[in-house]
Amino acid sequence: MLSNSFIYVSCYEYPCSKAELSFRLIGFTDAESDTIIMRRFEKNNTAIKDSFVFSPANPIRFTRFADTLVMTAYTSAALMQSDYDYQLIFPVAGRIISITEFREEQSYRKKRDHFSSTKEGCVNIVKECKIDGVWSGVSFPNIVYLKK
Repeated sequence: MLSNSFIYVSCYEYPCSKAELSFRLIGFTDAESDTIIMRRFEKNNTAIKDSFVFSPANPIRFTRFADTLVMTAYTSAALMQSDYDYQLIFPVAGRIISITEFREEQSYRKKRDHFSSTKEGCVNIVKECKIDGVWSGVSFPNIVYLKK
C-alpha cells in the first residue's frame, strides 16, 4: 500500500499560473509613453470592464534601448491576462492599440519533492495574440512589441 502512495505522489502534476503579458514600445517618444490608458474588456465584448491610467502620478517606468522602450517598473495592473481583451490608448501619440485573442499554452509542472506540499512557481506562455486584428508572435518571457 505504501508503494502505491509513493508512486501516486511522485507523478503529481499541477497547472502553472496564468500568463501575464508585458509590452515594449517601438518608435514612441518618452512624452508619448508618459500617459497610457489601458482599457480591459471581457473577451469578445465591447463593454469596458475597467480601465487604468498610467501617468506621472501612477507611472510605468521605461528604459530606452535604441528605438524601444522597455518596461522596468510598473504595477501589476499594467500586465495583460489572456482572460481579457485590451486597448492601450496613447493620447499624446494619437494611437490606440487593440490586443485580443491570446493563445496561451497551459503548462504543468511535476512536484520535485515527493514529500513536500508546496508548489514550485511556473507560469504559462502566451504563444501569440492579435494586435490591431493581426496575429503577432509573443517573445519569451511573455513580452509583446507594440509599434507606433
